[in-house]
Amino acid sequence: MAETRTKICSFMLDERGFVHARLDAGATMEESDAREAIDATFRVAGEKRLPVLVDLRLLAGESRAARMYFVSDEAVARYSACALLVASPVSRVIGTFFLRLSEHKVPTRMFSNEAEATKWLVDLPK
Repeated sequence: MAETRTKICSFMLDERGFVHARLDAGATMEESDAREAIDATFRVAGEKRLPVLVDLRLLAGESRAARMYFVSDEAVARYSACALLVASPVSRVIGTFFLRLSEHKVPTRMFSNEAEATKWLVDLPK
């Protein structure tokens, strides 16, 4: 499996056909981190537009600029769907802001259970 890392996130290609991105504990996502994350996702995916499971459970914060970049045409051209995995109150707020305050051009959902998030990504139409 292909893997890579940015300064605040690790990325792994799951054998079921999606990229698993896991943010570091206490990390704060800025726009530059978001750009690195999209580039890393695309590289790990073999430069294919695959779904991504983003584990936000330990994330401390996310800037508006990062959130807006993730839904930009430039970013969306590099992933096909997004499952947000949340647990803590902070990660839930970040996930909720991302879902409600941004226009999504690809299927995007928030989950508190990793198995459910994975099943949703695997079951998406190809």
